[in-house]
Parts: sequence; C-alpha cells; structure tokens
Amino acid sequence: MADILQQIVQFLEAAIHAVGYPGIFLVMFAENIFTPIPTEPFLPLAGMLAADGRMTFLGVWLAAGLGAVAGSLTIYLVGRYAGEPAVRQLLQRFGRYLGVSERELDRGIALFNRYGAPLVFFGRLIPIVRPTISIVSGITRLRLPVFILFTALSSSLVNAFWVAVGYFLGENWEAVLGAFDQLQPMLLPAIAAAALVAVIVIGWRLLRRRTTHTHTPIPEGE
Repeated sequence: MADILQQIVQFLEAAIHAVGYPGIFLVMFAENIFTPIPTEPFLPLAGMLAADGRMTFLGVWLAAGLGAVAGSLTIYLVGRYAGEPAVRQLLQRFGRYLGVSERELDRGIALFNRYGAPLVFFGRLIPIVRPTISIVSGITRLRLPVFILFTALSSSLVNAFWVAVGYFLGENWEAVLGAFDQLQPMLLPAIAAAALVAVIVIGWRLLRRRTTHTHTPIPEGE
C-alpha cells in the first residue's frame, strides 16, 4: 500500500510540473471524488513551488479551492439525482475504489439528520465524515447554494493551511505532516470548535448590526 501511495505522490508532483494550476485543479477535483487520493503531500509541494516563485500562493489556493468545490459538486449531483437506492448499488460495486462504504454512508446520513447543513462545513475537517458528506448532502437534497457556500468555506480553510505549510516550511513540511497525523485526533476537534466560535461571533455581529439599523430612531420633524 505504501508503494502505491508513493507512486500517487510522484504522479501528483509530475502533474504540477507538467500543467501547473490546471494540474492542481484536476488533482483536487479527483481527490473529492476518489477519496483514497492523498492531497496532504500534494498541497505542501505546491506551496513550496509558490515560495520558489514558480507559482503564486493565491493561484495555488484558488486552483485547489475551485477543484475541491467542483469535485464535491459532482458527487452532490450524483446523490441528488440518482437517489439513495442507486447510490447504495454504486457503493456495493465500486465503494472500495471510491473509498466509501455503505456503513460510512449510513453514518453520514445519521450525522446529517442530527446536525443538518453545518455538517457540510465541519464534516470536511473530519476524515471519517469527509468522504461521504457531499453525496449525503445530495441524497438529503440540501439546498445547492448552501452546499456550495459551506463547501467553499471549509475547503478554503483546509487548503490554505496545507499550502501555507509548504510555503513557509519548505522541505521541512514532511516532519510537520508526520506530527499532524499523530496529533490529528486532538487537533481536529479544536479546529472545528474554533471555526464554530468564529461562525457564531460573525453571525451574532451581523444580526446585531441588522437589528441596530432596523430600529434606528426617526429624527423629530420628519
């Protein structure tokens, strides 16, 4: 398995060097459809190229984000228009290639029924949920604008982190990746909690501003 992953990483590197930003888009598109494709070694490499001046940080980030949203949207549309029975048949035949099983689909549906649309944002931060969140969103017929918004926000945060790792740490990013893998069970809940607090604070401020404007007193004499 390790040899296969190494070959995939080498292919990803070749894709960047061969076609640049379109290669980043295509790899991220594929990663959101075929979840076994590892992007953790890929995005830091793109960040290293940006640091060397062969790419730009913004260009890498945008290409990765657009690819992630496009791939997620493809899976969402499959779930929405094929329906749950057809999706289950698909997973029975090809689930091992897609990296999603019926058991994971059941778990994703149960979590979505419990937490609703916010799971699209936070679920992409959790490895056991991320592979199923797009197709579950389609099956449950989550509104498309909501799905795209939460997917874009979550993907942008995650991609920015990995690109920054390569951009600022250079070749030392492999050591950071190893440490992240060990600390991931503790870090992911912390990241999700911080993101939730940020969303609540921003939402509260927007609501307060809207309420203030709504109740602005009318000057006397008008």
